[in-house]
Amino acid sequence: MDDMHLRILLAEDSEEDAFLLLRELERGGYTVECERVQTRSAMKKALASREWDMVISDYRMPRFSAPQALETLKESGLDLPFIIVSGKIAEDMLVDAMRAGANDYFMKGNLSRLIPAIERELREAAERRIRRRAERAIRQGKMEWEAAFDAVSDLVLLTDLYSTVIRCNNRVIEAFNATYSDILGRNITELFYGSPDAGESIFDQCTDLKADNGDVRFPKLTGWYKASCFPMHPTENEHGFVYVIKDVTKRKKMEEEKELATLELLRSRQALRENLEEMKRANMELGRLNAAKNTFIGMASHELKTPLTSIIGGLQFLFHYSGLEMTPEQKEMMESVYEGVTQLRGIVDDLLSISRIETKGFAVTKRMVNLLNLCREVRHTLLLPLSERDIELSIAEDTCSIPADEGFCRLVTRNLLENAIKFTADGGRITISGELTSLDDLLPQADSLRCFYREFPSNIEGHPAFYRLDIADTGIGIPPEERVRIFEKFYGVGDLAYHSSGKTGFMSKGSGLGLSIVKGIMDAHGGMVWVGPGENGSGSVFSLLFPMDNTCVIPPREGRR
Repeated sequence: MDDMHLRILLAEDSEEDAFLLLRELERGGYTVECERVQTRSAMKKALASREWDMVISDYRMPRFSAPQALETLKESGLDLPFIIVSGKIAEDMLVDAMRAGANDYFMKGNLSRLIPAIERELREAAERRIRRRAERAIRQGKMEWEAAFDAVSDLVLLTDLYSTVIRCNNRVIEAFNATYSDILGRNITELFYGSPDAGESIFDQCTDLKADNGDVRFPKLTGWYKASCFPMHPTENEHGFVYVIKDVTKRKKMEEEKELATLELLRSRQALRENLEEMKRANMELGRLNAAKNTFIGMASHELKTPLTSIIGGLQFLFHYSGLEMTPEQKEMMESVYEGVTQLRGIVDDLLSISRIETKGFAVTKRMVNLLNLCREVRHTLLLPLSERDIELSIAEDTCSIPADEGFCRLVTRNLLENAIKFTADGGRITISGELTSLDDLLPQADSLRCFYREFPSNIEGHPAFYRLDIADTGIGIPPEERVRIFEKFYGVGDLAYHSSGKTGFMSKGSGLGLSIVKGIMDAHGGMVWVGPGENGSGSVFSLLFPMDNTCVIPPREGRR
């Protein structure tokens, strides 16, 4: 407020008396802002609507009075000077008004003391406001300090010079499951140790008790703690100490657990080193045995191949050129021998192929090969089982040639076609198709392809294009959980009866080497092989993926941009 600007709420019924009062104030140098009220309700509304510096009231009015105005001011809760300016009034009424809280009173005919009285009351009102603000600030600060003091998670205790607890926070009360009055007045050593003469008490160290001291335990509390002490001087003649006791049980347990974990880790490392050494020795022995196995298989297969070739040649001579007359029983027996020897030669060839693949003993000689034409050539060698089983084999037209080893591609397609015939029921259908494709076309199948090649697509990155050959059949299909394992050596799906899909040839389970040979050959080409369900979930589709060289250009087709 401007010192010479005065906001007065005037309870007065006489307009002339109000004018005289305002003129007296203006003579005193004040610029007056005034509102005149004559009823209790008007005064309530005025007090609530804006700020005022003081209230001046006539003692008696037709519908209002100074005692009522004073009561209304008190009800509002405002601390404003209240001065009575009136005509004739009994002395006992004035005394009652002063006792009720009026600050001063004047007769309307004698206003000489009004200005000094207003200045005094304004000054005292300002001092009261300053004092109230200071008291509120002190109370608020005390409340905030007490809230912060009680919110500290550590145990905080204040003691006098004789180690008597004079204050503590809520954490201490919770730790000892006591009340505030139970804690105050007790010796701090007796509180924590159960006796004021405990010889192991850390509180005897007082100012030597620092936060970096070791962890301690107290008989009256569970867990581990770290204590520190600070001198306190609340007044010039008073002395005491502040103890801060931190619960470090969790940290202590973590340290113990860490120590145990470290010891366990050291033991595990030692065991791991021993296991690694054992594994190295086992791998060396396994490598030696594997090399010996491959050598044996190679030697045995090679040694078996020569007599088998002689036996087959002899049987063919007897069948076609010897002119021997044989009974039906003799002919059936000779045909059975020929079929068994032929099957045995196939197993020997598979063993030789696996041995060469595992020892990296074969080289891929690439030249341009039309895979679909190659499939037609293989089909001619399988006309007998196809006709016996009444299986339809259709091969798509495609003029595209790819860089590949023709001999190995022939072996791959033959193995896959023999499997397709073996596991397709009489009257079934086999379809072979091929097309150029890109890595982008394969990415939507990434999840299923990673089951066969964990590194996909990084294992085939860097090639401009690929040729994909699909061999689809309407056979008995392969369960999802078996599709990856069928490319392992000597692995077959189900029992022998599961493979009996026809009433004529190709009903045996086989050696379990054909698909592992296919995978080895495709790996040597830097390609891929996988299997999925056929159309409508029936049958199987074996897919071969051959990488193309930099001269390949994929022709545009519908759906590709």
